[in-house]
Amino acid sequence: MTLRLVDPGADEAAEVGLQLLDRRAVTEAAMREYLAQRGFGTAAIEDAVAAFTVRGWLDDGDYACEMLRQYAFKAGQSRARLRAQMEKKGLDKSLIEQALSQLDQDEPQWEYDNARRFALSKYAGILSGLDFGDRQAVTKFRQKIWRGLASRGFCAETCQGIAMEILDQET
Repeated sequence: MTLRLVDPGADEAAEVGLQLLDRRAVTEAAMREYLAQRGFGTAAIEDAVAAFTVRGWLDDGDYACEMLRQYAFKAGQSRARLRAQMEKKGLDKSLIEQALSQLDQDEPQWEYDNARRFALSKYAGILSGLDFGDRQAVTKFRQKIWRGLASRGFCAETCQGIAMEILDQET
């Protein structure tokens, strides 16, 4: 396929880029990195990326929304964790915030629900054997939940709410 690009090496860069796009969706940053690793010059890479973007084959906004659709509702996925994964993929911070804001509008409780599912699945065994009469054991368990959630990037308010909710359910 010839895209008739300006830089002489851009047609070849576009062909190589299309092979990548045939396998999977990527961000603009990932496409640039991929083409650079294949030895193409900056001008050829920029021409190819621009051609893909104009045609809608590379769209970081769509990529961010799709990534959230796939990962946002998995137990243990926090806003901070998703943001870090998206930044690692090379997505612009404004696109990430826009996608997360849209998710918040569509599903206001998504992060809290993920934290709850994670905590219930991870700590169900401990919870079933917990002696609620032993205040020290209950305190340790609450701290364990808190640490587990905080280490996954959940905010303090969510950690506290989930810990209290789980313990209140059982008493």
